[in-house]
Formats: sequence, C-alpha cells, structure tokens
Amino acid sequence: MPSEDAETWEEDPARLRDFVLDEEYLGLRGDVYPKIIDVLEEIFEGDYNEAALCWGIGAGKSYTASLAITYQIHRTLCLRSPQRTLGIAEGSTICFMNMSTNGEQARRVVFGEILQRIERSPWFARHKPKTMSRELRFPKDIAVICGNSAETYPLGYNVLGAVIDEASWLLESDGGRRDSAEEIYNALQRRIRSRFLDQGLLIMISSPRHRGDFLERKLQEAESNPKIYASRRATWEVKPAGTYCGETFECEGLEVPVEYRDEFERNATRALRDLAARPAEAFEPFFRDTDVLERAVDAELPIAFDAHGHLTDEIRPQPGREYYVHVDLGLKRDACGIAMAHCEAEDGGDRPTVIVDLMLRIVPPSDGELELAQIRGLIEQISARGFAIGLVTFDGFQSADSRQILRRKGLNVEIASVDRTASAYETMKELLYDGRLRWYRYEPLLRECKGLEMIRGDKVDHRHGGSKDVADAVAGAVNSAVERWRGGVMRAHVV
Repeated sequence: MPSEDAETWEEDPARLRDFVLDEEYLGLRGDVYPKIIDVLEEIFEGDYNEAALCWGIGAGKSYTASLAITYQIHRTLCLRSPQRTLGIAEGSTICFMNMSTNGEQARRVVFGEILQRIERSPWFARHKPKTMSRELRFPKDIAVICGNSAETYPLGYNVLGAVIDEASWLLESDGGRRDSAEEIYNALQRRIRSRFLDQGLLIMISSPRHRGDFLERKLQEAESNPKIYASRRATWEVKPAGTYCGETFECEGLEVPVEYRDEFERNATRALRDLAARPAEAFEPFFRDTDVLERAVDAELPIAFDAHGHLTDEIRPQPGREYYVHVDLGLKRDACGIAMAHCEAEDGGDRPTVIVDLMLRIVPPSDGELELAQIRGLIEQISARGFAIGLVTFDGFQSADSRQILRRKGLNVEIASVDRTASAYETMKELLYDGRLRWYRYEPLLRECKGLEMIRGDKVDHRHGGSKDVADAVAGAVNSAVERWRGGVMRAHVV
C-alpha cells in the first residue's frame, strides 16, 4: 500500500493485531490461536507478495486465510479512493477471490468464514456489503468473489488478494502432467501483477499431498525468493500449548503429543502427512512398505548396463530359461524404459521367483527425439547374445513400426499396457511382499517405485514431477514372465 497520509486514507487502518482482537473490528480475543496472529503479523509486516502455509489438518489454515483476506478488505475500504490509489480506472471493481477444489468448497470454507467475521463486526456494519450466494459487494466497488477449480475463473477480474484453498489437492490430470493448482496460481498471479504489481497478496494453504506437490514446490521456491512467506506447521505447533497434556512420543524425529498416538499407530504415513504436515513420497503410496524394494536387491546379480548404457559382458543367459522384455516408449519429452525378466522355480512348485535381468531408463536428448532404432537394436543385441526371448511387449505408444520390424526378425511381439489397470503392478507387489522378486540395484527404479501412488483405486501413476518409465518396464516384464509361467503350469496340470 502507498504511504499513509490524509490524501490517501479516509481513515487510518487498524494494526493487524488490533483488527483481529478488538471488539470494534473482529473481536476474536480468546478465540484465535496466538500463533495465527503471529503468522499474520509476519505476513503483513513483511515485504511479501505470496504466502504458502502448509499446515496440518485442524491447525486453522482456512481460518487464517479468511482473517488475511478480511484484513485486506479493511485496509482497502479505509482508502479514500482505492481505485485511484491502486492505479486502476475509477468505477473498476477491486476483487478478492477464493479458489478451491470446487465451488461449494470455496463458498463454504474461506468465503463462509469471511462472511461470519464481517456480519459480527461493528466496523463492517458501517461498510455493510450486499450479500449474494457467491459474492460480497462492498462500497467503493470492492468485492469478494467465490471461485472454483477452473483456472479461467479469475479472467477479467481486478484481483488484489486471493486464496488458493487446499492447493495441493486440486486436480492433477493427463498422467500428472497437468497441475490445476499451478494453472490457477498462474492465472491469479497474472491478474494481481498486471493490475497492482507488488501491492497484492496471494495466499496458498493446504495440508501436504506428496513430495513434489504444488505447495511443496512453493515452499522450496521460498528458500530463494524473499517475496514468498513460507510456513510449515504440524497441527500441534499451531494450537495453544494448553490443548495437550504435555506427554509426547517420538515419530520420525518429531515429538508428537500423546493425544495423537492412535492416529500414528493406525497409519504413521498418513498421520505424518495429515497432522505433522510432512508429505509422503506419494499421496496414497502404492508401496506402503518401501523396505520391500530394498530387500529385493540382490548384490550377486550382475549389473546389466555400464555407465554409458552399454550391455555388460556379465549379463549372460541361463540354459533352459525363457526371458520376457517390456518397453515403455517415450519420444520427445518422456524417457523410455526397458526391462527383461525371467522366472525360476521354487522346488518345482507353481510359485516362481522372478529375476529382473536388465533395466534401463533412456532419456531423450534435450534438442531431439529418442532413436527408436536404438531400442530395437538393444533387443536384437540381447537376442543375439543367446537369450531365449519368449515375448517382447510394447505399451502401444509409437510402437507399431518397431513391433513390425521385430516380428520380421523372428521375435514374438505384442502390445501390453501397464497403464490401463493396476494388474501388472499388483503382480509385482505380490512378488515383492512374498520375497519372490529379485533385481540388482538400479537407483532410477527404486526412486520411481517409492513415488508411485494409487489413483482412484484402479490405476498406478507417478506423483507430479516424477516418472515411472523404468517401473512400468519392470512391471510389464515381470507380469509377462508370471503370466506365461502360470499358463505353462496350468497346461502341465491339464496334461
């Protein structure tokens, strides 16, 4: 805001603490957590354009955001001519906007709390707004507007202040490549910056979803951007100390009040995410026990590729084994994953152990595309080395030509997708949890598997900013090996 002088201000705005606590304004003395007032003072007394609050569930994120927007409205109403002072045309509406996962959430949470604050305030009784279902229209052409999860919603508005509620839980789509929170953030920030430069404030609130989600990225950005206020707080770090008995237990280096013991014992990963505001590797981790990934590492297995992606001499076929290859193709931006696996009997039984013989993640050049001939050449090299390849599968993307060429080379080639259902990954998980899957250490695979999450109960995907190229390839190769093994066992039983 500009300097505080008689020409600028019709009345002096209250200090933040006075505005929240005094009966003349919001009168919340005894109702608001002291930590919330401290955070709001830090935001408004600092030189911030954005605030990212990653707090545990029940800590008061929405409450805090509603107080922040209400205080911004108060300061703007105190201006003699808000439009002239803020540099836009007279008669233009200055907007404060709340965006959430859906319109009803936006209306009920932050918007609803703003309305409650205003209706009980003597000061706002003198600046009474016209109330509509999704808008509050104040004097001096100032409005609070309730948005939704559409990134186009802010278009056309002069946005001075905004809240993105549950920012980490806004929809991701297109396999995680499209992030609604990022698009809404960009749309709001463009409106604020284009109209008011550094005079606006965008507040982003959420409990965390997973590492790499939108708010986690904003917290990381704040480390190098002094214009972003960042706060990560467990639920018990915001609530007053007297809320708890004082006894604690330790979890992941945190001292947790004993009142939350049941939640942590039931599901520590979820409790750390929801209450401690510490994100998991994935929202609903596909591998809840990631130790199984490490237990599958067999130091005696040869490493298939050298540092340059060339097949090593140590990788040789075993007599009598049949091998299965799966390729997850990429072209321009996506990497390609390739893996090969085979089954070994356990005392002649029908529950095989699966060995992942090779796996590789191939990244396209920054200025070009992957050479699909390179992938075909690798498969031909494996075959020429004596591996009896029972089946090569591709995920379908851009694979028609490669499938035709490899068939002409005498290989059995089919389409198989691990994306449509979770079936291949469920097979891989079952083997891991049974201790019947072995692979050599390959960090890209371990990293990708730790970031996998279950989507809608029937699909496995990577978190935003992650990948699953090698994981897809391994799951596809393992699934092919097990299916062919089971088919052979069934035929043997019929005979």
